[in-house]
Amino acid sequence: MDFPAIASSMGIPAAGFLRREDFGKDFYFGSATSAFQIEGASDKDGRGKSVWDEFADDEKRHGKSLFHPYPEDAICHYERYEEDVEIMKKIGFNSYRFSISWSRILPTGKKDSLNQKGIDFYKKLLKKLEEQKIEPFVTLLHFDVPQELENEYRGFLDRNIADDFRDYADICFREFGEQVKYWITINEPWSYAYGGYVLKDFLAPGLGQVKDKFVGDEKAVTNSDGSISYLEKENDDYAFLFVPCRYRTLTVTISIKNPSPKCSNSEPYDQSISDDPFKYAYTVAHNQLLAHGKAAKLYKEKYQREQKGKIGITLVTRWFEPYDCDSQKDRDAAKRALDFSLGWFMHPLIYGEYPKSMCRNVKEGHLPVADLAEDKSIIKDSCDFIGLNYYTAVYVSHRKRKYASGSKPENNYVIDQKIKHHVKNSKGNSIGKQQGALGWIHGYPKGIMDLLLHVKREYNNPLIYITENGFDDPDDHSAKLWDSIYDHERVSFLHDHLSFVKEAKRQHVNVQGYFVWSLLDNFEWKAGFTSRFGITYVDYDSEKQERHPKLSAAWFKSLLEN
Repeated sequence: MDFPAIASSMGIPAAGFLRREDFGKDFYFGSATSAFQIEGASDKDGRGKSVWDEFADDEKRHGKSLFHPYPEDAICHYERYEEDVEIMKKIGFNSYRFSISWSRILPTGKKDSLNQKGIDFYKKLLKKLEEQKIEPFVTLLHFDVPQELENEYRGFLDRNIADDFRDYADICFREFGEQVKYWITINEPWSYAYGGYVLKDFLAPGLGQVKDKFVGDEKAVTNSDGSISYLEKENDDYAFLFVPCRYRTLTVTISIKNPSPKCSNSEPYDQSISDDPFKYAYTVAHNQLLAHGKAAKLYKEKYQREQKGKIGITLVTRWFEPYDCDSQKDRDAAKRALDFSLGWFMHPLIYGEYPKSMCRNVKEGHLPVADLAEDKSIIKDSCDFIGLNYYTAVYVSHRKRKYASGSKPENNYVIDQKIKHHVKNSKGNSIGKQQGALGWIHGYPKGIMDLLLHVKREYNNPLIYITENGFDDPDDHSAKLWDSIYDHERVSFLHDHLSFVKEAKRQHVNVQGYFVWSLLDNFEWKAGFTSRFGITYVDYDSEKQERHPKLSAAWFKSLLEN
């Protein structure tokens, strides 16, 4: 089905008060994807394994119902990239955010394992984008750390990865820098640290020890097919632990059993923090900042003058509103929650230090203040722009801090913040309509403007790009194609969020781009193929994984054509 068929048969909702010209001629409109979620060809042309290949291994760890048609296939972008670029062009996008697979360029993660076929693929993709006059925004790392580095020194738990990441970035700058003017070093360092190193069996590399109570057995419901669904409970603090939450699985068939980290030599790993999962996350967060800083420093010193590009990082957060707006404690709690998510990374990047609320409240010995002081010259002022991913918001109230006794792992991250999350506020009003397949998104479009204004006030109004925004539909095998592509609710969601981006620009926020997540339905991390974020429907059951534009794609086309 093509765009004219959608437009004539369904009717495109009015763009309301939105016009393309309202955002300025230099504003970027585009869509976003990531390598592991769309490329496939995981064992072709010399690509090495990433931590997500290991984590999502079908036969060893997950039921096939969750990962059909399996991550190694993804949605075949590796073979169908030309068609996918044509889709962008037909919509009218002038930019595209995608990520490079580190292990496709360097199968072992090390600079001496260069894979020319991997380089050739991305050069072909970039050439196609150039032909269509689509500006590439390239992310160097979107969760898929090479597995060999995890085996050798535990990946981002070791400072050595910052040097290996810099070497990988150096190759990308050298090979692709003439065509790429916007580089994003790392996507959502918060998500990788918390989801992979605090929560148990949640995100790769799966080294956390705290079981997310959202998926506790007491909330499990057995479905007719034998799978298990986990239900969110109103005002359950743990229902909101994983901030962007779009990786939360609602249906699984077997639990994940991750192997112990492997070592490349006979020396055992230091187990001094193995009983404290959040200390893992602190270390991983800092080493991601260090890796970003080293790559950015290299780019600025070696390539930027000649290539005339920019380099930044993409961060994720929700917006936080006080549970009781008349309570000073709740207002402080909302600010504290933002410090513990966005500020955790923005403060070091802009000011070279952690937010004061983190220094005051984090459990003693966890926050690597000394490491940040040592690396301040590398991390501070390393960004030419900031990418922001925004999906939803939540109410927050103050609560007393209380650590559990005994040896059972606990979530110090939540305890340290002294907060509790709520769907409804003290007056019983919901933060927003529950939307999407997984139920974690509560639509709060105003939050994207509040977030942009916050960054303007607190961080000197940096250049900002909204690098992700959207929501998901369920993968309903019983639905007809016509019903699956009529995503009227997504159109309203995108319209309302863009309206508040427009208002933020009117209030002089330096936001210059918006990327919808996502161009295509794809592999949604632990949710597998049960969740569809795309503005283009992908038929997973067809041999060629056929693409069909949704109503939201047609709406974007109408907006961009005025």
